[in-house]
Amino acid sequence: MTTPRFMTLGQILLFAALGGLLMAAGCGGPGSPTGDGEDGRLLVVSTVPVIYSLVSNVTGEDARVENLLPPGSSPHQVNFTPAQAKLVAEADVVVKNGAGLDFWADDLIEAAGTGDLVVVEASQGLKLLKPDLPALTSDFPPEESDAGHDGEDVDPHVWLDARNAQRMARNIAEALIEADPGHADGYRTRVEAYVTRLEALHQDILERTATLENRRFVAFHSAFQYYARAYGLEQVGVIARFPGQEPSPQYLGDLVDLVKSLGVHAIFTEPQFSPRPAEVLAQEAGVETYEVDPEGAELSPSGYENLMRENTDVFVRALSGD
Repeated sequence: MTTPRFMTLGQILLFAALGGLLMAAGCGGPGSPTGDGEDGRLLVVSTVPVIYSLVSNVTGEDARVENLLPPGSSPHQVNFTPAQAKLVAEADVVVKNGAGLDFWADDLIEAAGTGDLVVVEASQGLKLLKPDLPALTSDFPPEESDAGHDGEDVDPHVWLDARNAQRMARNIAEALIEADPGHADGYRTRVEAYVTRLEALHQDILERTATLENRRFVAFHSAFQYYARAYGLEQVGVIARFPGQEPSPQYLGDLVDLVKSLGVHAIFTEPQFSPRPAEVLAQEAGVETYEVDPEGAELSPSGYENLMRENTDVFVRALSGD
């Protein structure tokens, strides 16, 4: 497992303090947002692109939304910068995914040292799943066999079920209303419209996946189990127990046997990691690889919906055998 690399706490505190000095003249608490120092709007900081997309659909133009993790980066391998520390120090609201995905933001939040900062975990209240390893776990060291992402015994990719994204959007709206009650009506109106759109997205994915005959797949790592559960698919194995973990030749050999015995048609790679282990597995098993993205890299209001539709395109193509 790759350990995220951090700035020292002293460095974070220094830059957070500098950020605090820069915004001191206009400082205020919830209900009187400092914003970006230019137009007085609420400053909302998301941790990852998917959360940025959910947040921006709720804020509209009533808040400025910024994101911490650069698009295309893995949330499992993080380097902080002074700009990120300063951004959190200036924020009125920080929106995390939670569930162990963005624990690395906690040091920045702590270093910001402002009691007025509203921090929300968008996944609050959702049913979290443990990493699903239905086969061949004996090859993993015992001390790693029960741990999930970054020490958490849960899979954090909750947004891959569009119904979960609806709950996440509502959690975000509640936090924004707390921080900025003057724009509460706008937040409520936008979140209801967005939830309606996300329900339509969910129904569309259900329809597209309903007729698939071969519903089994091997994932690069256990990131798509929320998607599989929501849309009637079956993850029968994973290549990497943790993101970045190289499988042993013996483990890949066992996976080859599993893929052949179950008639699996699809092995999935992820853009954040090397596809080589999956390609070796696919070549030996005589099947194809397909790339799906559990995290997304698009910083836009439509980024989440585009991610879900693009992944569904790949699932349908892969499991249809086309």
